[in-house]
Amino acid sequence: MQDSRTSPPSASRPFSVVPAPRQSLLAARHPGVRPPLDVRQTCVLMCVAAVGHLLVSYRAWALLDAGVPAARTADLWLLISLSVLVALGLVVSVLALRRAGHALWRLSRLGAVIAFGAALYALYQAAVLADTWLMLAGSGAALLSITVNIALLSTGIRSWCGEGPAGSSRRALPYVREVCSR
Repeated sequence: MQDSRTSPPSASRPFSVVPAPRQSLLAARHPGVRPPLDVRQTCVLMCVAAVGHLLVSYRAWALLDAGVPAARTADLWLLISLSVLVALGLVVSVLALRRAGHALWRLSRLGAVIAFGAALYALYQAAVLADTWLMLAGSGAALLSITVNIALLSTGIRSWCGEGPAGSSRRALPYVREVCSR
């Protein structure tokens, strides 16, 4: 005769290894733990870079106020709006970085790359308009954006955000090597 025992009921939901999407994206990974020094310094650096982008937008606004050729007006409005949005994005990325979520860390890195692109656009506009102060503000924003991009790849931040040696990308590497060797 066949054994009619059933398996014990499972209290967890299926695929309980993966956290719920809302919890995994917004929940703090280290509640009550103070972030390491690398993370805190990078957060301060991101706020300083946001101020650099606000200086770029202020100088572009001052150029509009002083009067520029009509052909450059739309470009300066684009620069102002882009710089303000990048500054806002960098400040929001600070909150994401302190939460230590892997996806949020990747979004912070994307935002830092966009910030660098906005600084390059400011440098281009400064060259077209031959404005020294916009060139200085754009150069400062570009240097700060480069520094933020480098800081976001530091070892302390990677381990804080769960991308350390036991991170998911490290586990996939042997499988990729196996597939590529075929």
